[in-house]
Amino acid sequence: MDGDTWLQTVRSVHIIGAGLRSDRPAHRAFHDAGDMGYRMIPVHPRDAGNTILGRPVRSHPWQNEEPELFVLFLSPDRVFASLREWLLEGRKIPFVWLQPGAEREDVLEFLENAGIRYSVGRCWVVTVTEGDLRCNQPLDAVPWFLQTVAQDGSECSLWRAFESGLDHTRDEPLEWVGDLYDLEDSDETIARYVRSLRQENETLLDAAYRLSK
Repeated sequence: MDGDTWLQTVRSVHIIGAGLRSDRPAHRAFHDAGDMGYRMIPVHPRDAGNTILGRPVRSHPWQNEEPELFVLFLSPDRVFASLREWLLEGRKIPFVWLQPGAEREDVLEFLENAGIRYSVGRCWVVTVTEGDLRCNQPLDAVPWFLQTVAQDGSECSLWRAFESGLDHTRDEPLEWVGDLYDLEDSDETIARYVRSLRQENETLLDAAYRLSK
């Protein structure tokens, strides 16, 4: 495709480094580009289980084994460390968009040597908003789910369901968080366990809601 129009074919975008600090550019990205039709997924290990404008923050970007686009709001050191870790884990790294400030010569060399496609020197948010590059086929808004450890002394796991766009502040240790698409695709133990609890003729969504009651 010509120029940046290929971005419109992307449906899910992982915004890596997006946490609760509202003064950070990664957080602001959801205010500035949240209406462009993309399923924007905030990723921040410390703030996972909380929400940004109703979007649950994930602890990592690998709920799906084949993500589409990583937008990295990280320091060059953290970018380099993350790329190395993902390659050592055998991950299939998607297109990497290095936000201004995330680039460095050794990072670019690493990407080149690994054959990873990337963009450098431009802001993804500015690119899609100023170019009006809206997602061509937006995914439907879906509920999201959270499993935490109860703090009443029982140490039981609490599974909860939230409507799309509903905000939440996590106040218990996190075990799993993700939306319905994550629940369908994730190979993590909790997601696989929830899928295994589906009853005959029951959809995954119905099962997830039933388990939250």
